[in-house]
Amino acid sequence: MKRYLIGIGLIAVGFLGGLLAQQPAQPPRAPDFSQFARRIPVAFGTVVSVQGNTLVVQAAFGENTVTRTVTVSNNAQIQRSQPATRADIKPNTVAVVQGQPDPQTGWLRATTVVVMPHLPREGVTVVGRVYDVKGGGSQFGVSAPVLVNPDARVFKMTPIKLADLKPGERVFVRGRPDEQGNLVAETIVAGEMPPFGGFGGGRTRGFGQGPRRERAAQR
Repeated sequence: MKRYLIGIGLIAVGFLGGLLAQQPAQPPRAPDFSQFARRIPVAFGTVVSVQGNTLVVQAAFGENTVTRTVTVSNNAQIQRSQPATRADIKPNTVAVVQGQPDPQTGWLRATTVVVMPHLPREGVTVVGRVYDVKGGGSQFGVSAPVLVNPDARVFKMTPIKLADLKPGERVFVRGRPDEQGNLVAETIVAGEMPPFGGFGGGRTRGFGQGPRRERAAQR
């Protein structure tokens, strides 16, 4: 009798196993990055609204749409980035340059130049020849001769006010998240982003997947 019951049980297990094997595999669930996106110190997306000192930004993060509330303090740096020309590269301005060094001439062949009225608040890397060393090396200058490639992209940063931001405009915000997941802005850049990873544009896109499709459609 026991052998009979064991045989029935094995048949039942085999039958259920066959049914389960025939069931279509469930597609893997896409990871939800919304909680992660609310904890990182940057946001890159489209302006939804501007009210007082509060900015609401909607960003595409993979398959998810994340809305972040940004609090803008009075000392936040707000700038607009827009395409420029070589004529905008003038003495006494600040330039962030990306390119490749020419081993024969020692010049930096620029592929991207960003001109701004003052030094950025974020850290930058400077590479060049040292000159005018003072204080035993505690103070010195760095010089880097630059040759702008004919196909180089030039951008310029101009200071703006929070009220100048309009719904639908693309922005990159850097700051610090608070306990509620909102972002307290330290730097806001609006407009077309230079292809630097630090600005959230270019090859390292991060949030903003929309602008690249828009530019592709315009071409």
